[in-house]
Amino acid sequence: MASLSRVVLFCVFFQLQLFSETLPPSYQKPPGIDCSQDTPAVRQAIRWGIEQMPLLAEIYPIGGAGDRLSLKDETTGQLLPAAQLKFCGRTLLEGLIRDVQGREYLYYKLFNEQLTTPIAAMTSHEKNNHQLIIENCASNQWFGRPKASFTFFIQPLVPMLTIEGNWAMKEPLRPFLKPGGHGVIWKTAADNGIFDWLLSLQRQKALVRQINNPIASTDGGLLALAGIGCQRNKSFGFASCERLLGASEGMDVLCERQLSDGFEYCITNIEYTDFEKHGIKDVPAQPGSAYSCFPANTNILFVDLKTIQAATQLCPIPGMIINMKNKEPCYAGNNQTVLKQAGRLESTMQNMADFLVDRFPTQLKEGFEIDLQTFITYNQRNKTISVTKQAFDPVKSIVGTPEGCFYDLMCNYADLLTNYCHMDVPPLNTKDDYLVQGPSFTTLFHPALGGLYAIIGQKIRGGRLSQGAEWIMEIAEADIENLDLDGSLLIYADAIMGSQDSEGVWRYDSAKCGKCTLKNVTVKNKGLAPHNAQSAWKRQVTRNGYLHIILRGNGEFFARDVVFEGNHQFEVPDGYRLEILQEGSKLTPQLEKIAKSTWEWQYEFDAEDRVKLTVKAKS
Repeated sequence: MASLSRVVLFCVFFQLQLFSETLPPSYQKPPGIDCSQDTPAVRQAIRWGIEQMPLLAEIYPIGGAGDRLSLKDETTGQLLPAAQLKFCGRTLLEGLIRDVQGREYLYYKLFNEQLTTPIAAMTSHEKNNHQLIIENCASNQWFGRPKASFTFFIQPLVPMLTIEGNWAMKEPLRPFLKPGGHGVIWKTAADNGIFDWLLSLQRQKALVRQINNPIASTDGGLLALAGIGCQRNKSFGFASCERLLGASEGMDVLCERQLSDGFEYCITNIEYTDFEKHGIKDVPAQPGSAYSCFPANTNILFVDLKTIQAATQLCPIPGMIINMKNKEPCYAGNNQTVLKQAGRLESTMQNMADFLVDRFPTQLKEGFEIDLQTFITYNQRNKTISVTKQAFDPVKSIVGTPEGCFYDLMCNYADLLTNYCHMDVPPLNTKDDYLVQGPSFTTLFHPALGGLYAIIGQKIRGGRLSQGAEWIMEIAEADIENLDLDGSLLIYADAIMGSQDSEGVWRYDSAKCGKCTLKNVTVKNKGLAPHNAQSAWKRQVTRNGYLHIILRGNGEFFARDVVFEGNHQFEVPDGYRLEILQEGSKLTPQLEKIAKSTWEWQYEFDAEDRVKLTVKAKS
């Protein structure tokens, strides 16, 4: 407690000293690179991001309490932290790991080299978060990664204060303790040797993601952020998008401050609780717009490890705020409790950018942002942020709920299938209809299928999905053309990206992957039983019919000009190729022993920085 107080006082004193002899800053919309369109600059940035992956680590603040989710263990009733939320049938942590593996597989396909990205995660003791995460990793065999590629450090818990300025007590001498905001991530990482560990692994930069934003890795946004940051040797970067007017989200701003001998600049964040303090009004970008004039802070960050390590000496805890947003049952003496407004000292990891300023003798002109050590990229909102912060309340918006996140995920798949794969898909349900009837279609693909929409669009070409169709692709190597799906199609490879060694670690090898080829195939079955939005995102659905293809090892499935009507399940053994032939209404399976894979996708960059795919047949 005393140590924390000294740190807080130091930070406040430092900030007062830093800004005491300057005029009030001005805030503008930050100039940055628009990654929402397919342009030469965006393709180049994505290519840089892929090529620089050997320099990158990943850092996750995953110690949040997730109180607004009201998450409980269905068996024991134990309260669970946010990291234990199962979205699409997997914990949020597993979703982050799958995204990393998808990018690593993309790198392998381009450069024939396996990377293992080191992952540092800040956990906490709140609701047994740390122990549950370790158990989750162990029970999943560390997700097929070396255990040594993970490291964990613990976010400190801090006491809550009542609105009167007293400690919020559960009972005598027992204060309420909550995680102290993710701004402590940098000092806690430094104190635990995390930066030294990552630098010893030759990692110079890192991507930072919060656990409650499952869509942050959609398409090329993260790769473009990393590419610009690495190639231009930036210190700190923000991935941003349009901000919903009135949302409980921070704003990314360009801060310009006049000094006695010049000007200083940085791109940074202002939290929504501090708008009034900084004289910022949350007004629309244009009259009648649903979006704010400033972009959203999404907590998707790029950092230079050495710079951040040094910056912790300037400000150990950036972005300090106390937000009295909750009511807690506080001890009031005589065995009585009363509900009181209470909050804790929070802090924001993104506001380390406040201390990464660039000074110039004169005011800078348009286009100067390339000279700053902080930077920003822009993308479509539904490709950048859709969070699972709170449980759905029927009288409130679905924004910020798992239901809302799954809806945005299906919007992204509609974009992918329509504009890149050139498929016909049913119109998306309105949000009101979706809540009752579920999505108009469900599509879930493993990240290793492409990583980029432009890659998936070369693996899946043409076809149609009917109303209510379900299409699950747990596979990386697929070649699908003119698929007509009315019902459920489930394709599962147990060796998605290669094979596991004796220690259970995945070794990327497309010659040892399961493969599926469907050309001019029609799938017609009863598909999913009626369900709603909640059962959709939880994947607690009932199937009245399906085509289920299971690929063991390097097993291959092939079908051309075939109609699969009714229920079918095919399991292809490791080392075999199963071809389905059709004569009239009769399906004839032909199983053939193969010594090795008969084909694979080859990836390469073309002269315009596009990833081009070609099928290579194996002799």
